[in-house]
Amino acid sequence: MPDTNPSPRTRSLLDRFLSENRSVATSLTLAAGFALQALLCTALLLLGYRVLGAAGVPWAIISAIIVLQPEVNESLRAAVVRILANIVGAMIGMIVGVTLGMGGWQVILSLSLVILTCELLRLDLGLRSACIAVIIILMFDDASVEHSAMERCIATITGCALAASVQIGMEHATRRLGIHDRIFPRKPPAAK
Repeated sequence: MPDTNPSPRTRSLLDRFLSENRSVATSLTLAAGFALQALLCTALLLLGYRVLGAAGVPWAIISAIIVLQPEVNESLRAAVVRILANIVGAMIGMIVGVTLGMGGWQVILSLSLVILTCELLRLDLGLRSACIAVIIILMFDDASVEHSAMERCIATITGCALAASVQIGMEHATRRLGIHDRIFPRKPPAAK
């Protein structure tokens, strides 16, 4: 008779997602909290970049939204990893672009260097982000490689810092108002 209860390791991601024990109200509350944070970050970044006349707002918004996680500590960890990974990707892309030019083989070389560097720095969680930074810097001809790398780093840091600040601010405000646990319900303990 086949095993109808596979171990957590053999269950698919979809199976785990569908079996998560969370009420509709909890899901909607979490979605509303994320939406509020994402919209606030987006509005503040659009306004700030417009006032400063700076470029790179799409990368700042993307960074802010990517690092927003259900828990503040998770967001801070995601922000640090994303910032470091983007700096690695941007710097390697810039160095290769300035010294060897821009083209297909330079992208392949840069990706190889980024993967090796991220592995050595234990930035595996930021590897995709670092690789994307290389591609953006070496394959978009909007500006010089140096300018593109600097813009990407500044936008990533700005977006991540703002997202963390918004989330910490919301955490503090909702705790002070005594509504935090209703807005951000804790995850049920993981089944063993």
